[in-house]
Amino acid sequence: MSVAEEVIARYLARRDVLEPADRIVLMGSAVLESVATAAELYHQRLAPRILISGGIGHSTQHLEDAVRRRGLEVDTTGRPESHVFRELLISSYDVPPESIVVEDRSTNCGENAEFTRRIITRPERLLLIQDPTMQRRTHACFERSFADLPGTRLISHAPVIPWIGPDHVSAGPGHPAIWSRRRFTSLLLGEIRRLRDDADGYGPHGRNFIDHVAVPDDVLAAYNLLAAEHPDLIRQ
Repeated sequence: MSVAEEVIARYLARRDVLEPADRIVLMGSAVLESVATAAELYHQRLAPRILISGGIGHSTQHLEDAVRRRGLEVDTTGRPESHVFRELLISSYDVPPESIVVEDRSTNCGENAEFTRRIITRPERLLLIQDPTMQRRTHACFERSFADLPGTRLISHAPVIPWIGPDHVSAGPGHPAIWSRRRFTSLLLGEIRRLRDDADGYGPHGRNFIDHVAVPDDVLAAYNLLAAEHPDLIRQ
């Protein structure tokens, strides 16, 4: 296991102190553990409603692959990620359909936040669940999109803290693989590159998709080390 990967992965998988919320906002992704986590928090009465946000995007093929690998009986062909997650919540985790709202047009983190904001028109406490490699950036996107709705409370809860094995990354030893090591490393590098507030990032000094994020020095040092080890993955 790479120490640099561990440092970055734990930073990206933002987990705030859990507290009761008005709504769980579950982002579509290829991480099926997100569905289980949302259902668990729903049944624990942390929130009475679930909004699933996700259309067809860069993770959709990976979601189809994950469903197939795990032998789940749900059709994924040509379907938005939110529709697949909704079916799993209902059929596998006993979440009642009337507790679920779907947003099925978003294709990235920014649109998850933007399109969710169009649905939610009054301040709420939102419990955000996202692929752990994208949890921190998703939180920043929601902060930007909900800045015009004072009183909104955002709580992030990454579904897993990634366990980094020799050849794959999962929720823990003995758990099904979520990512190959190579793909996981590429995702970590890409996320820190986007979070940095410079000409190449997504902050105000770059593409201005999110507000400034102060990435800790130890995480930046880990990024520089990992980038030097994997120069072929920096731009993937």
